[in-house]
Amino acid sequence: MINKLASTLLGSAILLQAAWASEIDEVQPWLEKMHQAAHMLNYEGTFVYGQQDQLSSIRIIHSVTEAGERERLVSMDGSGREVLRDGDRVICIYPDSQSVIVEKSRPRAKFPPVFPVQVGVLDNYYRLSLAGKDKVAGEPTQKILIEPRDNLRYGHALWVHEKTGLLLKTELLNENNKPVEQFMFTQIIFKDKIPEEALKADINKGNFTWYEAESGQQPITSDQETHWQVTALPAGFEQDMTRIHQIPTSIMPVEHRIYSDGLASVSVFIEKNAEKGEDNLFGGSHMGAVNAHGRTLNGYHVTVVGEVPQATVKMIGESVRYRESP
Repeated sequence: MINKLASTLLGSAILLQAAWASEIDEVQPWLEKMHQAAHMLNYEGTFVYGQQDQLSSIRIIHSVTEAGERERLVSMDGSGREVLRDGDRVICIYPDSQSVIVEKSRPRAKFPPVFPVQVGVLDNYYRLSLAGKDKVAGEPTQKILIEPRDNLRYGHALWVHEKTGLLLKTELLNENNKPVEQFMFTQIIFKDKIPEEALKADINKGNFTWYEAESGQQPITSDQETHWQVTALPAGFEQDMTRIHQIPTSIMPVEHRIYSDGLASVSVFIEKNAEKGEDNLFGGSHMGAVNAHGRTLNGYHVTVVGEVPQATVKMIGESVRYRESP
């Protein structure tokens, strides 16, 4: 009887493992197609980005030629703000303050969102599956679900254009499976070529003040080179980067760390307490999909921020420890 039960359980485990492998094999080509589409297509469109009760509409023009990848984003809310990207150079235009900021490299952005290509790195922490067909902006799409295997990270729903592979819609889903952030094309036109004029800003920037952003960052390779140590992380989260740099709102240099599981990421900021710390965050806070947790330790303030559940940023923040010698 026991042998029969063991055989049944073993058979069920094998079938379940085979089903998971089948799902991975089905999702992998779609992610590869989506990744290629993000950098290989010429198109113009309008997308909306929603968080809490706020909804923003943005026009996007994307061009790929032998000279490289270029992009223009224009806010449709009346502010006239624009972002122009040419390779690794980014120009941010702010008509309301008559200023232009030039970045030397492309900042991490949500527009449009990006996702890992290889499913294998995510499979231990997320379940990926195809979830039927749908339409977005009048275009046929394949829906993909990325569901967390624990309650320490968010889930995702993706709608991928069937023909080109371009990501047309995403939803970030909280621990209750409710959307907390959305991105969706409302109109999209694919083109053979984008005219040069369409990639230029509409406004006259002659009277604007130009700022060249400085990196001012000192990279650190590991916990061994700093006094600070994060002692508790969700399974799969690893350190992506540690830098010490100057943040405009802070008098003292700030140590900034990024931890990621390959999809979700969390930032840890450590700075020496100023004489007046009224603006420091103590305890938890959130804005839309972003949760934060702050605390003071050894004369320093630690803030953890990320698009993950509140329990995750609290766990990480409370685990930060100071060592006398690195």
